[in-house]
Amino acid sequence: DTQFVNVLKPGIIVFIGDKDNMKNVVIVQGNDGIDLWYGNVTNLNYSLYDYVSCGDILGDTIDNNLYLKILSNGRMLTYEEYIK
Repeated sequence: DTQFVNVLKPGIIVFIGDKDNMKNVVIVQGNDGIDLWYGNVTNLNYSLYDYVSCGDILGDTIDNNLYLKILSNGRMLTYEEYIK
């Protein structure tokens, strides 16, 4: 099964590919300066340097798993820290 991958925060796609042992990564640099890494994404609806808005469908998961990494100035944030 696959699921749609929705954009959590608006920003610009700054990377598409494999990075840091994660496959099929799309990095969205948010307007707030925080990078959201969406891993395990296929059937991408956007290209490098496209602007995406909150709720846009980025693509699909390869299987039923989405991997999310949140970075602020190179420091990984927990989801709880991010949503504050």
